[in-house]
Amino acid sequence: MNYWKANEKNPSYLRKRSMKIILSSKRHHYLARVSIFLVTVALIAGMVGCDFSAPGGVRYSLSISSTEGGSVTEPGEGAFPLYTEGRVVDLVATPDSGYRFDEWTGDVGTIADVEDATTTITMYGTYVITANFTLEK
Repeated sequence: MNYWKANEKNPSYLRKRSMKIILSSKRHHYLARVSIFLVTVALIAGMVGCDFSAPGGVRYSLSISSTEGGSVTEPGEGAFPLYTEGRVVDLVATPDSGYRFDEWTGDVGTIADVEDATTTITMYGTYVITANFTLEK
């Protein structure tokens, strides 16, 4: 029997053959979508500062707030959990129009420069810090 051509003995061969192609392309489409999803998750995780270091070890949280007259733009304001011990976190405080950055207050022992709006903090404990702003004179 010749399976390469549809004939009276095997009229459904071409239909079966086209189904295999469709199923094959659906599988490839699924794999492509999964790959795109995983890449997207990795990019988002990198943007929000997720730490993918080995499990275990000591982890600390960082809580950041600001006074009237500005905001913390990096990493943002709120609670940021699960920084590994020794991790250096960038801090950027941005004043509103008519205000200037004054200083960082709170648990500032490991902040590189408490009087600089753009600085870093090294995580050796759970810290609560505030960016303080004052009116320009």
